[in-house]
Amino acid sequence: MDLAVGVHPHRPRYLSRFLVALALAAAFLLSASTTTDPAYAAGPLAAGQQAVVSADGDGLNLRSLPSLAGAVLAEVPDGTVVTAVGARHWADGHCWEHVTHNGLNGWMAAEYLVPVGGSSDDAADPCADAASEEGEAGVLPVPPPGGWTVGLAGTSDIEALVEAQTFDVASVWMLDVATQDYDSYIVGAPAFVNEDGLPNLGPDSVVLMRRTGDKPGDLGEPAAAPADEAPRGVANVLPTPPADKFTIGVSGTNDPAVLAASQPFEVKLVAMLDVPSQTWLTYIPDAPDFAQRLARGQLREDSIVWLRAGAVSTPTPTATPTPTPTATPEPTATTEPEGEVVEARITYFYCNQGEIAAGIGDGGGWCGHMANGEIVHPGAAACSRDNFGQRFRIIGDPLDRIYTCKDTGGAVHGEHRDIWFDNSDEGFNWIRVVGDTAQVEILPEE
Repeated sequence: MDLAVGVHPHRPRYLSRFLVALALAAAFLLSASTTTDPAYAAGPLAAGQQAVVSADGDGLNLRSLPSLAGAVLAEVPDGTVVTAVGARHWADGHCWEHVTHNGLNGWMAAEYLVPVGGSSDDAADPCADAASEEGEAGVLPVPPPGGWTVGLAGTSDIEALVEAQTFDVASVWMLDVATQDYDSYIVGAPAFVNEDGLPNLGPDSVVLMRRTGDKPGDLGEPAAAPADEAPRGVANVLPTPPADKFTIGVSGTNDPAVLAASQPFEVKLVAMLDVPSQTWLTYIPDAPDFAQRLARGQLREDSIVWLRAGAVSTPTPTATPTPTPTATPEPTATTEPEGEVVEARITYFYCNQGEIAAGIGDGGGWCGHMANGEIVHPGAAACSRDNFGQRFRIIGDPLDRIYTCKDTGGAVHGEHRDIWFDNSDEGFNWIRVVGDTAQVEILPEE
């Protein structure tokens, strides 16, 4: 019988204040089939110790994470010798052994590994201590009132997860990488609102939580990166998302360049939420140093990260050498070539007034034609005359939109970008996530 995580059909919910399109893919097979009464090592294998795959001839999957949610790095045939790293982890009802195979670093179900030169013990429990801890809810970092936090659930019981937090939880969210849709659990909502709940919630699920209350106006700046910190950890291979979409998972390394280079798909963006400041820290592969806002050391091995994919293919996995990040000289050109990243002031304008008084500003009423003759619409922006017609993305944009400079304004100069919304509440909630300044990626003309 195949071991798998079920995919539950659900109606998507829109997560208005959060990054976009991200989370863990479910429904990955552990192996082609299982065995009865498998042999396994009674305790963790020592670092460097070898073991033989023994799964009744069906082979065993090497995964990127110690979980059924981990991406399959390789299908390893029975009889293959693998080498232990010296670590185990309990998740999804299995004990996972950290091993290397043909240059790939990943995790295998320990019950299908027989130590070389050792005896098997069918009565032993390879993860007795870890198994006794399964189901303990994760305690996530405390966000400011009205803010967001992120972490591993540690349990499949949503009520236990909410109860374990040290702050009042407003809602819990999970993103399906394959569909880019969210499941949600709204604390205190009527039963019919939570009828779908979080059907795929498990101990190793990445969850997003929002705290009750109103976010304070000034939360300070993120902590600076430590000086001269050495690379640490082993980058995890995250589930592959659709092209130009997001995946989410645990970094495994403190170096964003190494993390990006270790994926089997092109990575266009690495993003991490700094919970205390509610700021998105981002790393853009191959971008100049001045555009980088996430550095080695700000990223930790246990950090939850979002990766935005570019091109996606399904090649046979091969070992990826650890890259050495190199500084890219800051460009000296005064113009903005296609693909350049610039820092811009961000504001919004809108058509209709909402209910949040702080977001009303000048009163709105921008419902008619723009400078290019079109009627205002989502994705439109007012920019300086020099940037008129330009297409761009805002790094960390929860709406994940491509904007076009279709309007101008007397107060819009230089790198200022003024984004249109139908309703002032939408704009107010959006800019609280994006911030008053942001990194803008300039895109090629269509």
